[in-house]
Amino acid sequence: MEQFLDADVPAGREAVAGIPLPPFATAADHRRYLDMLQLYLAMLDPGAPATNTVILNEALAAERRSVDAGPLSPLALIASLSSFFPAPWTPDALAAALAGRIGAPVRHRDAWRWMGDPDFSAVPRAGGGWDIVRHERGSFSNGVLAHDGDLVLLWMDHFRSRFPLPFGHSYDRADAALLAPAVRAARRAHDVNTAYPYLVTWRRERDAALGEG
Repeated sequence: MEQFLDADVPAGREAVAGIPLPPFATAADHRRYLDMLQLYLAMLDPGAPATNTVILNEALAAERRSVDAGPLSPLALIASLSSFFPAPWTPDALAAALAGRIGAPVRHRDAWRWMGDPDFSAVPRAGGGWDIVRHERGSFSNGVLAHDGDLVLLWMDHFRSRFPLPFGHSYDRADAALLAPAVRAARRAHDVNTAYPYLVTWRRERDAALGEG
């Protein structure tokens, strides 16, 4: 029996009730989702907020200023998947948000199928949960997910971006050497920013919320 939720998936974490789900009925619902996503992303960083988190949240804040009813943007969806954002997704809602992506979940009667080589299927179990089958080039493996939330986490894992670099997972080390002086300078500047009182206060309040203060 295969364990489909790997150790780098936050299995068992609870969703947060009350976060609106896309497609949003109102612009206010859309803004509420983005507000909670930005706060969640900021709280994920240990220590000072990372430069990349600041940049991502700035991009999401720019979206927030002009949203209306309707779907999530590709950026907000990617951020939600890759961070395992705990909106109260159902399989139907997340499948709708993923529609149009290669290998997105498709319903077949009561079951779901997604991806390709390997491809997966999820069949509902009597009493709740899902029987999962993984098929790849003639071989099959089986597993069980106990709850709808586990299927949501499995899809987040399958459709998230782990560590995307330009041009896949390869890069030119000479290019990295060219960028290194600017990276070191940006890090020094960011260290000055994170020492300012407003971020000292943020870290104290964040750690108190997490029970770490």
